[in-house]
This record gives sequence, structure tokens and C-alpha cells, in this order.
Amino acid sequence: MADQISAFEQFVRFGTDAYGLERLLRGLQSLTTLLLFFAPLRHLLLLASPFPSSPTAAAAISLATLTQLRTRLSALRQPFRLFRFLDSLSSAWSVFSSSPPSADFLGLVERWTDFGSKAFTGIYLVLESLTFVDVAVAVPGLGLFGSQEQVRATVLDGQRFWFLGLVCGILCALAKLGRGEGNIGGKSNGDGGRRYRIWRRLVADMLDLSVPGSMVGWVSLSPGKVGLLMLGSTVLTGMEVWERCGREVAAAKAERL
Repeated sequence: MADQISAFEQFVRFGTDAYGLERLLRGLQSLTTLLLFFAPLRHLLLLASPFPSSPTAAAAISLATLTQLRTRLSALRQPFRLFRFLDSLSSAWSVFSSSPPSADFLGLVERWTDFGSKAFTGIYLVLESLTFVDVAVAVPGLGLFGSQEQVRATVLDGQRFWFLGLVCGILCALAKLGRGEGNIGGKSNGDGGRRYRIWRRLVADMLDLSVPGSMVGWVSLSPGKVGLLMLGSTVLTGMEVWERCGREVAAAKAERL
């Protein structure tokens, strides 16, 4: 595929894809978090600016500006996930109504943890969508909830379900690896490529545990460390979208031949 499409073509597809845009915004949000909670990074950025001593440059990376930017980036990501709960719940039903990949213990574990991952994630996305008007639209006097305390309680409930979904996803990936799924070949060939993708998703889910876990108090990490782990998971999950966009561009070019 690399000799059929250019990186620019792939980036154009990635940049116009809803999942790709959401990943880009998430990456910017995690970088903003790092700047907000790691003072040396802010100082380096200020020194690297063309006018390090100007008031404008200093104001651009002030704590108040970075805090507002991080909040705004988080809100900007929410419209891209507004109806994604439909996909998660539909996938959960498909797993529930299908036969397990195998009749052994690991096959049953894979089926039910896969179902749990998609179902819990779907519930999280439903709760997040309920806060869309209050959080993303953010017009005074317009909202589904009566107070910010109710909004925050709903957000925290959603984070708990996301955490459970990630745990189930990790267990599902371990069950797949335990069954020897994708044992043959290298990273880019056949089953080996699938095994590589399972490992990549497993690591991404483990890194992502820090985000909801820290919000609900189940994981004790500083915000700066959470931002670093969030950046790592964003890169890994962004690679999935990047590769899919490359396949779509290659398929579209092949149809025109």
C-alpha cells in the first residue's frame, strides 16, 4: 500500500475522518495537559518561541490560558462521539447473539469480556451524550441537567463505565492472545499482523485506564502523568485510524483503475 498512496493523500483522509479529527484533538488536549502540569516544558516552549520575552508569548502559555484550552479541546471532541454509542451497543448485541469463537474456557472468556467491553463503553457514551448540551454547547440557561453538580455526577458515572469497559477489553485481548490468535508470521503479515494489532490495542487500553481511573479516584496518578499516558494511548489508537484511512484511499484508487 505504501507505494500506491502518498502520505499526503493518507493525511487528507485522516484529517477529514471523524475518528481521525477526534484523535488529533485528543493529542492536542494531552499535550496541553503536559504543558499545564510540567513547568519545565512551558519554559522550554517559551524559550523556543521567536519572541520569548514578549508579554504575548508569556500569556499564550499561562496557566489560565492552558486550563481554558484544555477544557475547550475536551468539549470540541464531544460532537465526534455524540452518536458513537449506537455503534458500541450494536456491536455488543452482535457479540451477545453470536457463538463464542471456541467452546473452551478462553473462548467463553473472550466472548463475554468482548461483550462487556462494548456494552460498558456504550453506556459510557450514552451518559456522555446526555451531557452534550451542558458541556459542548454550553449556552447559559440551556441544558438537560438542572445544575453543574448533576452534570459532574453524570460525567463521573460515565467514567466508571468507561473504566469497566477498558478492563473488559484488556481481559478480552489477553484471552485472544492466550488462544494463540495471530501466532504466525511477522508484524505486517497475516495472522502476525493481527497479533500485533491485538497487542497495540491492549497497551492502549492499559494506558487509557489512567484517564477514567484518576477522575473517579480508582487510580492515584498526578494530572501530568495522566496526560503523558493519554498521549501514548492517543498515538497508538491514532495509528489504527491512520492505517484504516490508508486502506480506504488505496481501495478508492484501485476502483478508479
